[in-house]
Amino acid sequence: MGETGAKLPFERKGKGMREREISDFKERAEHGDVLMPIRRYRCIVPNTYQDLSLHWHEEAEIGWIQEGEIDYDINFESFRVRKGDLLLIAPHILHAAHAVPGKRMVSESLVFHLDMLGYQTPDACTIRCISPLQNGKYRFVPVVHSGQPGYGELIACMEELLGCMQPREDAVPKAEEPAEELYRKELLFRLFRLLYRYGYVVKNESGREDFAAEEKMKQVLTFIRSHYAEALTVGQLAGLCHFSETYFMSFFKRFAGMTCVEYINHYRLSQAARILVQTDRPVTEAALENGFRNISYFNRQFRRQYGTTPREYRKAAEGRP
Repeated sequence: MGETGAKLPFERKGKGMREREISDFKERAEHGDVLMPIRRYRCIVPNTYQDLSLHWHEEAEIGWIQEGEIDYDINFESFRVRKGDLLLIAPHILHAAHAVPGKRMVSESLVFHLDMLGYQTPDACTIRCISPLQNGKYRFVPVVHSGQPGYGELIACMEELLGCMQPREDAVPKAEEPAEELYRKELLFRLFRLLYRYGYVVKNESGREDFAAEEKMKQVLTFIRSHYAEALTVGQLAGLCHFSETYFMSFFKRFAGMTCVEYINHYRLSQAARILVQTDRPVTEAALENGFRNISYFNRQFRRQYGTTPREYRKAAEGRP
């Protein structure tokens, strides 16, 4: 799919979009390190992004909306979340976010692997409570609102966790005392105890058809992430699912909220934009490396998505007039 050799043109009704680092289909971002796989993220919409593409990761994610409101799609359900709400996203759950037009949003999030809680160690806690979340037998209730059972305790625990974590954009922290690492794990266990105590971990009741659809979506998204710079076709993606092209296009739009060509175009442009911000490489190089063979077409699509030219986008990111 693209401007040459494609079955469908890449046309998209534009929204200005900025992608934060974890907006891949299956994320490639490192959330912490092997010994302490947890990371704190602060997100400000629209500065950080306006649309966060459908994706998933092996880690759990707990988010706290501190200002404003935003729309989230979690496991094929849609939620409008507002100041004070907690977002609970279990491992391997597909999710996306979309700015509410004209609304600012500020959130703090923790993304962590359940290795932090020893999910592979066969004791009573991990077998009954941790491993079922990692393998999909259990899931989180996606949103906790102010006034719901246990809300105050959950927020207090979240505040303590955030207090002992540095945001993603901060400098690499110095070596920590063992007591601090133990404290972090203690708070995570407390958070999970509260989630179970107040009923925010539930059995995953998705039917076999829903599960199969989710797995097909993940397969397609993973393929797109790996081959987005190549000349993809609808037929190629449909073949991964053993669907006809017509059925595949309907299937993808139903679960992703946009057509597959819109989705790939969005991802290609976000990768090009990242190169423009993080490097001094020429605009032409950023376009060619990310699947665009016609620079005029790239410039048009970039303006449609970001509301500015690639060069103006780079200047704005650098804070230059």
